[in-house]
Amino acid sequence: MPATRNRTPGRRVRPPASLAAVHAALLLWSAILLALTLTPGRAGATPSSTVGAVGRASPAQSSPRTTPLTLISQTPVVTPGQSFDVRLRAGGSSPNPDRLGLSVAVFSCLSSVSAFDQSVTSGPSGTPISSTASALAVKGLPQLPGGGFDLAMPVTVGDTQSQMAAPAFTIHLTSAGGQCQAYPSGVYPVRLQLVDTVTGSVTSSITTHLVYTEAGPATEKLRFALVLPVQTTQGPAASPSAAQLLARPPSALVQPTPAAMAGLTGVVTALSDHPSVPVTIAASGQTVDLLDTSAAGKAALSQLTQLAADPSVHQFTTSPYAPVNATSLIDAGLGSELALQIARGSQILASGSLLPAAGLTANRSPAALGPWITNDGLDSTTFATLALDGYSQFVLPSNSITSSSASGSTAQPFTVGSSRSPVTAVMSEADLAARFTGNPGNPVLAAHQLIAELAQIYYERPNGTTPRGVVAVAPTSWQANSAFVEALLASLQDNPVVAPVTTAALFTALSSTATPCKGGCRLAAMGGGPAVPANAIRTQRERVNELATAAVGAKSPSVPLGDLVLAAESETLRPAQQSAVLANTGSAVDAQLAQFVVAGDRTVTLTSQQGTLQVTVVSGAPYPVTATLTLTSDKLLFPNGTTQWSQSNTTLLPNYTSVVPVKVRARTAGVFKVGITLHSPGGGLTLSNGEISVRSTATSLVGITLSFGAVAVLAVWWIRTSLKRRSKRAADGERDPADEPAMVR
Repeated sequence: MPATRNRTPGRRVRPPASLAAVHAALLLWSAILLALTLTPGRAGATPSSTVGAVGRASPAQSSPRTTPLTLISQTPVVTPGQSFDVRLRAGGSSPNPDRLGLSVAVFSCLSSVSAFDQSVTSGPSGTPISSTASALAVKGLPQLPGGGFDLAMPVTVGDTQSQMAAPAFTIHLTSAGGQCQAYPSGVYPVRLQLVDTVTGSVTSSITTHLVYTEAGPATEKLRFALVLPVQTTQGPAASPSAAQLLARPPSALVQPTPAAMAGLTGVVTALSDHPSVPVTIAASGQTVDLLDTSAAGKAALSQLTQLAADPSVHQFTTSPYAPVNATSLIDAGLGSELALQIARGSQILASGSLLPAAGLTANRSPAALGPWITNDGLDSTTFATLALDGYSQFVLPSNSITSSSASGSTAQPFTVGSSRSPVTAVMSEADLAARFTGNPGNPVLAAHQLIAELAQIYYERPNGTTPRGVVAVAPTSWQANSAFVEALLASLQDNPVVAPVTTAALFTALSSTATPCKGGCRLAAMGGGPAVPANAIRTQRERVNELATAAVGAKSPSVPLGDLVLAAESETLRPAQQSAVLANTGSAVDAQLAQFVVAGDRTVTLTSQQGTLQVTVVSGAPYPVTATLTLTSDKLLFPNGTTQWSQSNTTLLPNYTSVVPVKVRARTAGVFKVGITLHSPGGGLTLSNGEISVRSTATSLVGITLSFGAVAVLAVWWIRTSLKRRSKRAADGERDPADEPAMVR
């Protein structure tokens, strides 16, 4: 019977020894073949043939990207006779840098903005028009100080495929079906890959773009309005102590990390390093205050002040104190808070010479306010409210309008609002905004992708005579990145096809081309964003306002406490964080109130019907306070003849103990309580309260009269009772005993 028969279920049968030997020999032979395949110069694919002319590794050769490739810099726009220069850095430690090679593949110029988006998200498609025949050894390329390497690639136009001597590589731009409207000018995807020259695997890959142009100096450039925020997020501090909140109310907020502050100051430095590149700057008052607390921040503020000196180049918008979702505030019935956001933000920016002082006047002009720039949708109520606040120009996200006013991929001004009070608006480009956060680990690459997309928009209608423009607003979630901004501004400097402008200049340039939208440019129905903690905002605002009516002066804490309420409304915070900031604000108000103490836990003895209570009020605050002192007791009559007495305009000097004498009259003897309250002039905030125990030992005239009356009544009653008893005894004594009937035994 064969050995494979009569198997025990679930039990593995061992093969014969001869078969095992055959298996071992096959495994050994496979290992030898694999080793030969992976060894350069032996049988199998070599590294050069792995990359091939296309420069793309096969799926079987791909491996985990352990060596990230970072773009340090590149030529933003190549003109005839120029080279396309890219500087790169290979990070990580595997594989050995000596084994790294760089392959380059240049693809046909793109025909549309949608094709550009696809090249960024999915990588370039099709066959390269120019590529390296084999990977260039990284160690053979010029090395950069501090790490990285440089690859300068001359760019020629034509079909020739001649290569320069290794390791240099020449890019040949050739037409592939005439898909470019202005060939050879256009945007060409360029794939750069790091290759392990031993295994042939691709360890990292990025896609950038070569922008080539032959545009002359008279070219009608694409207007580009860049809106950069100068702001950082401050969340709630974790359990700040009362002493911290008392000494410094902003302790209710957590300080940004050193990295965040470095990014913020780095962005300001980048703006200062390119003073001739027009930019619209949305600086929040909260961040301006924060910068004023450190040496590096003060230097950044000085740079911002210098930039604001020429508003035609650097336009500062009238931004709210903190970035807010205006619709969320209006929907919550907090229109007054939105007005405070604008007023406080304007005040801080004007005090730092970032805005003209005219922006603070009651009848400020729309030009002083500038445009309202937002990434959020606005409903009609919010729109009307902002218009009443003085805004006549708006930059809105494209999804906030039902009908597009765009001309191709560019923006067109349009009117929104009633026919009696219309305002002008323009839509920002969502694709451009996405570039800010598209490559967080490769910010320079992200900046150059933004520049390339602007060029692609330009090449939709190159060399036109009609001004065209676009707006890019940094996303609300964007974290300030100096490398991104530096690369972006450097690429906009003297750009042959893109002209940076402020939003004010863009509105002016495009005003003659304004056309009505199809369908009327109605506001789309959009949610206002996460609901804000409206009740907590109202509560803390009321407390701060009441404290402000009591504490008036230069050292009043009402301003920084009010700023905390505004900070809690920031849309960069989650609802739970907003509530936590408001809770810390309440604790900060409590810390201020703890400085005021009225006399309590004392006993006062009145030995006569009338007397004087000495009410002690202690103020440990460094600022004067005007308050109302109120005493209440149902057993005492105060000077006004009632059981409650108040003294308004009670002045408490800084760090001073005051004694307020109050005349009282006891209504009865005994021990009872007198309630003492110190509250704001409006009565909405209790600064302090306490009690005094009063013991009255005096007897009043009414009491004496009642006592004598009681004694007299008792005396009359006793006399009458005694007389009645005496008369009865006498009557009983005069009766004869014989007259009594005999007792029967």
